[in-house]
Amino acid sequence: MKNERVVDLLRDLVAIPSVNPIYDPASTGEIDMAAYVEAWASELGLETIRQAVFPGRDNVLVRLEGPAGAPVLLMEAHMDTVGVEAMPGAFTPELREGRLYGRGACDTKGSLAAMMAAVEHLAGMRETLTCTVVLLAAVDEETSGMGARAHVEGGGTADAGIVGEPTGVRIVHQHNGCVRGKIEVIGKAAHTSVAAEGINAIDGMAEVILALREVNHDLAMKPGGPAEHGSLTVSLIGGGAGINIVPERCVIEYDRRTVPGGTSAEALVEIDVVLEGVRAARPDLRIERRDPWFIGDSLDTATESEIVGIASAASASLELDATPIRVPYGSDASKFQEGGIPTIVFGPGSIAKAHAVDESVPVEELVTATAFYWEVALRFGSNR
Repeated sequence: MKNERVVDLLRDLVAIPSVNPIYDPASTGEIDMAAYVEAWASELGLETIRQAVFPGRDNVLVRLEGPAGAPVLLMEAHMDTVGVEAMPGAFTPELREGRLYGRGACDTKGSLAAMMAAVEHLAGMRETLTCTVVLLAAVDEETSGMGARAHVEGGGTADAGIVGEPTGVRIVHQHNGCVRGKIEVIGKAAHTSVAAEGINAIDGMAEVILALREVNHDLAMKPGGPAEHGSLTVSLIGGGAGINIVPERCVIEYDRRTVPGGTSAEALVEIDVVLEGVRAARPDLRIERRDPWFIGDSLDTATESEIVGIASAASASLELDATPIRVPYGSDASKFQEGGIPTIVFGPGSIAKAHAVDESVPVEELVTATAFYWEVALRFGSNR
């Protein structure tokens, strides 16, 4: 396997704009990335399947068939990126001082390039494979994770999975989850010259925010703090119609980080209890919690599972730290876990460079990740 190949693949991927439309409504999303992956697989003679997730935005599944009845190893990385504001040359990959720069280089086209390079290598040694490898290039991880969810809900199965994200080439077997949604307070509009005739929704929302702040405070004060119990952040707010109008409506959006062992359902119950308390104190207000627009549960793959054991052995063979770790961010891995697929997260780069204006990935880690992916694939199924 030539080290230059993964760099060439990543250059190509970074040069293809694939900004999630939530960050740029004018973007066509992952459409050109999907075409590139499909063409690449076709040149290798591999089976590809398109899965429509949104209009014009498809997952691409590439299948490298192993022996009949062999277990299936899923490798997944997302194609979408965040926006490129204040990032000149975002889609012009630049290699300097041992790093490749460009939007998506770290999050997570670097992982996708490494998986593609690994599959190329494996395709040339099919006779040694003891598993079938399915590479999933997914859409929409940066907003709702619907690409991964659509794969699972569409019947996609595997015996184990690896999700590519910037982990610093460490095995991640646990990560936090997240619930995001809106809460609306509805009062009564009135002219501010007769403000007493209205019910100020912003005032009411202030009471909601203070009550939610207490939840976050309680989480932080528990032994272990946010690292062990998560957090609740009110991160967006909007309300009011004019300077001389008592505001009838106010809306906030919250971000509730959950931890392994906790669930999004429990987090929502926690919020509902708080809102009931405010409703009891302010019966003049209508307080509504909308259905969450994003739910991603935490990842909790047992260290005793087959995929963690094989990943640890592969890491050790590459002289990496083979100890599985937990990270505070989330990924598509939890969606596969929900679908019954034991999954780990592994990839090149640091989460600190994800979404950054100087986003980049070390070439050395690209090469290492490529070797890790094919090492895992070669080992998977060999003991069955």
